[in-house]
Amino acid sequence: AVVRSAGGGGWGDPLEREPEKVREDVIEEFVSAKAARERYGVVLDSKFNIDKAATGELRKKMRTRSPA
Repeated sequence: AVVRSAGGGGWGDPLEREPEKVREDVIEEFVSAKAARERYGVVLDSKFNIDKAATGELRKKMRTRSPA
């Protein structure tokens, strides 16, 4: 049997989560590709490969907008 429940808020800065872990969460359908990009700053292509350059740039931009 499989039991699914709503996730919690987590802890720590989402921009510090390893991109590969975020990718795994997308594949396992814990978060959407959209949420990976908007919340974690991880850019994935249609096959769930991490675009490292785009991820680095997006996270840089997100950090400058985030309050310290």
